[in-house]
Amino acid sequence: MRERKRKFKRYDLMREVTFRPTYGATEYFSGAACNLSCEGMGLDVHDFRFIMYENLELVVALPGNEAPVSLSGDIMWKRQEADRCLAGIRFRMKDIFMQESAVGKIFSSSNIPANYMYHNDSEYIMQEETVKTPESQRDDPKRRPGKLPNKLGFIKQYNENGRTCNVTFRLLKEMAAHTQNVTIVGDFNDWDVAKSPMTRLASGDFVITLELDANKEFRFRYLIDGHRWEIDWYADKFVRNDQGSKDSVVMV
Repeated sequence: MRERKRKFKRYDLMREVTFRPTYGATEYFSGAACNLSCEGMGLDVHDFRFIMYENLELVVALPGNEAPVSLSGDIMWKRQEADRCLAGIRFRMKDIFMQESAVGKIFSSSNIPANYMYHNDSEYIMQEETVKTPESQRDDPKRRPGKLPNKLGFIKQYNENGRTCNVTFRLLKEMAAHTQNVTIVGDFNDWDVAKSPMTRLASGDFVITLELDANKEFRFRYLIDGHRWEIDWYADKFVRNDQGSKDSVVMV
């Protein structure tokens, strides 16, 4: 445990919540939101494996016939208690006004005035769970929490053995307008154009998660509708290929 000063009050409000990882998941999971503040909340679920610093889409239910509110946030700590999985979520939305409005609706549904959500005592102390990282992992650059991209770039989740990494690739809808199907083709699948089809999300983006060997670089491209090639504009780097065009590169 560590102490940390906060400018927001926390309230033990219990709300039903459905959630899913922002990158790649299509299924929603159910849990309970608790210990809410303007900046985040605790999430309590059964039999779900949280991943540190992963971004979640959250839908919080309100009492009565009120419409639920949507939020998103990053996992800042996690803890396992038998079959209960606990995590601390820090809200992070592109539109801060939408975020404040959503949080305000949650508190308003519990008859908590907006001005009560802030703590005016500069000496107010709130304890927060932290994850203890083994000494052997603290200087491992693969485990340093970098700034999460907002739908841009790769999501790299290194496995505990350190030898492999789950990499989520995303082709944005802006690059795949009117597209029916997309496959990812590269060194990791022997450039087989049919081996790794991507999944289309409701947003229009195409995603896929592949387990790749760590400490390697892989060239790849996207094949759109079987005839158009596209690079990943948020790749780690680019290299020339034998055809005189460019390949994207992911560095694992």
